[in-house]
Amino acid sequence: MDRVRNNPRESDSASTVADRVHHKRANLFHFITSLDRAVAARVSSLALHHFSISNSNEIHPFPILPFFLSRFYHSHFLCVFFLSGTFSMALSKISTSYTSSQTLKPNFYSKPCVPLQGYDARRSGVSFEPHRKLRISCSVAPNQVQAPVAPTVPSDTTSNRECFGVFCTTYDLKADEKTKSWKSLIKIAVSGAAGMISNHLLFKLASGEVFGPDQPIALQLLGSERSIQALEGVAMELEDSLYPLLREVSIGINPYEVFQDCEWALLIGAKPRGPGMERAGLLDINGQIFAEQGKALNAVASRNAKVIVVGNPCNTNALICLKNAPNIPAKNFHALTRLDENRAKCQLALKAGVFYDKVSNMTIWGNHSTTQVPDFLNAKINGIPVKEVIKDTKWLETEFTERVQKRGGVLIQKWGRSSAASTAVSIVDAIRSLVTPTPEGDWFSSGVYTNGNPYGIAEDIVYSMPCRSKGDGDYELAKDVIIDDFLRERIKKSEAELLAEKRCVAHLTGEGNAFCDLPEDTMLPGEQ
Repeated sequence: MDRVRNNPRESDSASTVADRVHHKRANLFHFITSLDRAVAARVSSLALHHFSISNSNEIHPFPILPFFLSRFYHSHFLCVFFLSGTFSMALSKISTSYTSSQTLKPNFYSKPCVPLQGYDARRSGVSFEPHRKLRISCSVAPNQVQAPVAPTVPSDTTSNRECFGVFCTTYDLKADEKTKSWKSLIKIAVSGAAGMISNHLLFKLASGEVFGPDQPIALQLLGSERSIQALEGVAMELEDSLYPLLREVSIGINPYEVFQDCEWALLIGAKPRGPGMERAGLLDINGQIFAEQGKALNAVASRNAKVIVVGNPCNTNALICLKNAPNIPAKNFHALTRLDENRAKCQLALKAGVFYDKVSNMTIWGNHSTTQVPDFLNAKINGIPVKEVIKDTKWLETEFTERVQKRGGVLIQKWGRSSAASTAVSIVDAIRSLVTPTPEGDWFSSGVYTNGNPYGIAEDIVYSMPCRSKGDGDYELAKDVIIDDFLRERIKKSEAELLAEKRCVAHLTGEGNAFCDLPEDTMLPGEQ
């Protein structure tokens, strides 16, 4: 009887081993020729070196190399450590069992990575047998990611925030008969200030529509080196609009300057999701932006600043931001889910044949994603529970939620652009819900910190829940809500997704190594 071969590679003949080495070299070199010459030369030398020092009876899984390089090269995320002297060490740590999970220790050149999912051989032109899905957790050392307790302005930071045009003139509101009864000026910082959403929002802020007709404001606008000229154009339009309440406008590209003493921070700017980018990649890229902005707020903003995060994925971005700003109460951070609430109210009004101002107590539970839960159980139409007005339970449980989720995608199909104007309106609604008392018996939705919530939702995440305000900028969670089994199941699904996202950005919240294992892509249609 033939001996059972537990490890076929150990019993291969020398000629078989040599053939396999030759075959894998050919695959590797075929792939390398598709790369830039400089990259190819470096990888080739490292590959030959690796083969020369390998035991003749041990074949390393070189088909995995084109997998890594194709994913990173074509996604513009080519990790530098593949091109450094640490390549051989990193490769030797990859197990021949492709289902295992490894944590790669970082070096000076490495950057936080995201899990690699799937592989399209057509991208590289390499022909080799497909292997099982590989999961890798890339992380940084815990001492590199701890959010500082009290970060200070970097010593090498130069001031590049400056007042603009007519807004550089001095004024005394109390000395003018028309303005002496006005409230004290408030400072509002806006990131992504040259973008489409801000182009609608800034003029609403300046007009008095948001904070009232007797509230003078200063706008502190954050852009980037690429958008600074566009930012100047925005400031010129504000200048030409002659808003009496708009007393100061300053622009800059350094958050440590722009956020100085701000009492409201509207964080709109974020990197859009590019073609082929996975949600995990978007979490990491934008998470780094919001970690830095959180540190800037912590260092220079008002200690009671209110922060509304709009850039997606907004729930987890808000969590990252608050974790990096321990000097500001966590309760002051909000993730924008008001547009989802407004869309849900509109759909219920259409179905019931009423105007949308008749819809109240509308809650969006959970994440700003396809796991969000538009709550028809607690919503009311003309003060009557929705289920007593709309008898079509199947529509409520299926089509209603789908319509709310897909509204942005349908809008793009119709108009060819994203919902910038309605997003700006929803930001206005979110602010006004905090600075004006909530109507008796009603509530509004906002993504807020879950610690101490009465609904049994996991703590230490940012989750959209029903809120009420006395109009002082603060809020409390509504307690008179009903949660049945149908609603609870969906609330838990969105909670699980946010917990997974939290693990994915642990390196940005000071919680150690990150591991990204998101179950599915839940980005809302139209928010790519």
